[in-house]
Amino acid sequence: KTLCSAMRYAVLGGGKRIRGVLALEFCRLFCGTSEPAVPHAVAVELMHAASLVHDDMPEMDNDAMRRGKLSCHKQFGVHTALLTGDSLICLSLGVLAEPGVSGALRALSLLADAGGVGGIGSGQMMDIASETEPIDYNGLLRLQRLKTGRLMRCAALLGAAAAGADEAQTALAAEYAERVGLAFQIEDDLLDRNGGSDTRRGLATFLTFLTPEAARAEARRLTDETIALLSGIPGSEFLC
Repeated sequence: KTLCSAMRYAVLGGGKRIRGVLALEFCRLFCGTSEPAVPHAVAVELMHAASLVHDDMPEMDNDAMRRGKLSCHKQFGVHTALLTGDSLICLSLGVLAEPGVSGALRALSLLADAGGVGGIGSGQMMDIASETEPIDYNGLLRLQRLKTGRLMRCAALLGAAAAGADEAQTALAAEYAERVGLAFQIEDDLLDRNGGSDTRRGLATFLTFLTPEAARAEARRLTDETIALLSGIPGSEFLC
């Protein structure tokens, strides 16, 4: 009962659901309906919630608050938080393994990779290592593409997989999401520059290398590129 309460607490605690929306919208863009991507959207949001639970723990960022309320480990304790994150990861993959899920094998492969060594896992390791081994700008780009961007990319590709998208459509979804992921992280660094956990820990952010004005300009450039990628495609208005 406690574990299930903690899982609900972590998943239903606010947030913008950007990753789930990307899955739904790219599915709709490529096949005319978002319905096949509902499990994919749920799965990617569960994986994201799991990563936040683990990221907030004392051994990582040691954040006491998440989305305006106590982080999971503060509310339920570190042992329950660890099991909550683990259980959410398993649940996210289980959702995609249910009978009738469109493009299930492809989706499982994408999400497992993005949540592990191909994405969040490696990004977090780089983040931890940067506490003692400072990184340059290219290193920061790689870290953020893994830690934040890879799950964004995965979300868009999950939508493409649900829609049965072709190779060109899949590549387009990936390019879009990679730029959105970086722009999102830059904006996040701008919002957190006066008290975010990375700032408190002395870790590199985009503002380590860019002035706030230059960071905003870079986010704008990336955003404009994402819009240009889908410009003129019928039904892409929401994503633009």
